Amino acid sequence: MSVNEEKLRFILGFKLKNLRQGHHLSLKEAAARAGISISYLSEIEKGKKYPKTEKLLALATCYGTTFDELVTAGTADTEQSLQASLESGFFRHFPFELFGLQAEDLFSLLTSSTDRAGALIRTFLEVGEMYDIGVEEFLFAALRAYQKLHNNYFPDVEEAAENTLARSARLERPLDANSLQRFLEVEWNYRVDDSQLGTDASLGSFRSIAIPGKTPRLFIHPRLLPEQRAFIYAKEIGKRVLGIPAEVMTSSWIQVESFEQVLNNYRTSYFAGALLLGRRQTSDGLRRLFSGKHFDAVAFLNLMNELKATPEMFFYRFGQLAYSEFGLRNHYFMRLSTHQGHPSFDVTKLLNLSGLSLPRGLSAHEHYCRKWAGMRLLKERVRQRDIAAPDLPARSHPTVAAQRCVIMPGREEAFIFAVSRSMQLHPEDDSCVIMGFELDEAFKRAVSFWDAPGIPVEEVGITCERCPLPQAKCSERVVPANILETEEHTQAMQAAVGALVGRYAD
Repeated sequence: MSVNEEKLRFILGFKLKNLRQGHHLSLKEAAARAGISISYLSEIEKGKKYPKTEKLLALATCYGTTFDELVTAGTADTEQSLQASLESGFFRHFPFELFGLQAEDLFSLLTSSTDRAGALIRTFLEVGEMYDIGVEEFLFAALRAYQKLHNNYFPDVEEAAENTLARSARLERPLDANSLQRFLEVEWNYRVDDSQLGTDASLGSFRSIAIPGKTPRLFIHPRLLPEQRAFIYAKEIGKRVLGIPAEVMTSSWIQVESFEQVLNNYRTSYFAGALLLGRRQTSDGLRRLFSGKHFDAVAFLNLMNELKATPEMFFYRFGQLAYSEFGLRNHYFMRLSTHQGHPSFDVTKLLNLSGLSLPRGLSAHEHYCRKWAGMRLLKERVRQRDIAAPDLPARSHPTVAAQRCVIMPGREEAFIFAVSRSMQLHPEDDSCVIMGFELDEAFKRAVSFWDAPGIPVEEVGITCERCPLPQAKCSERVVPANILETEEHTQAMQAAVGALVGRYAD
């Protein structure tokens, strides 16, 4: 069913319900007057059915209006708001069915009070405009909810990856970029080009571009690490194995067009991780690491090297296995970056499957706490850039840290793993990936060194603007806690007014 047909059904249903309530008629009374069943009228009002002409004429007569007025888009404020929302990218692309809903179910809720429906819809749209939230943010939020619903673990994709290895004589672990490239070329006639993205300035920011066809073309940036190339090849294999529709795909989004696109990208990325970093090999390696009495940064890096994974690949796979293998339900992943040694930091990725308070994209103009382990790793890389030659090898090597945090002001406890390194395509930039866990009983059972003496325990805030720590406890504050001070001032005024009312009210 096309969007236009859905829109017509919703608008007609909304108008008919409005007319019926305006005439103070129950569903039973209106259905009797129009000569149709109660259930059929209910489905029309919910936007599930669009009646034939004779039924529309009967309804028009029932409500004292004309056929043309009934089927023509109205000018009432609530109708205009409803039409605007139906035409928005959010309602056209949001995957209601993923959460057991249909779009008409939502509108049934919205239109249960016609006086408030327009205001509610306008609020959704205005909030999106105010915070510059595009449809892609809604779609990625839906994906995060989907991941949380499944504890970020998908047995069907795990099985597909294992079956691919079991059924192919050409593939066996440890997999490398060359064997995966050859597999694509032989099995599906791929042609791989690893030169063009490095010579075209307009395409140089892409790690890869896949173009489908009888002879699929895969363009790979020549500066990628072998591990990164292997991941891209594994994603292409995932497309074929999982039956993902062929389409032009770039390594970083140019424009997000549908939830299906977002979900397919996630599933192929998950497949790639499962193919390259086997479930048993990865979970056994993590268990060895976690069984130690102390956090061993060298062993941490050695495990990544053993699995032939970049820090981001390693943490992604860790997150996929966290609940199924270790019972760790409450975790989050974050990626930070800094540009050309500038002492400012951006949160470029965030997947929060925990109840922890974390930096959000909407607070991008605030200054994130510099006491988090990931921030300190980046800060150290910036310091090295200031004092070292541009080609200093140590700067490009990964650095690792672990940290216990008490997050202010709620005093939530978390355990953080962080790995920082220089960006592969832009060596002048640095990034840091972070995997954090609520420090609950499940984490304490899984990780023996959670309270090891060598791991720093620090009080941290979310942003300087909201942090209650005094200067004596935080020498790294960038700006005053002006948002917190404003909130506390408001609370003090409310308390004072309440006390005054309590003293003098009759």
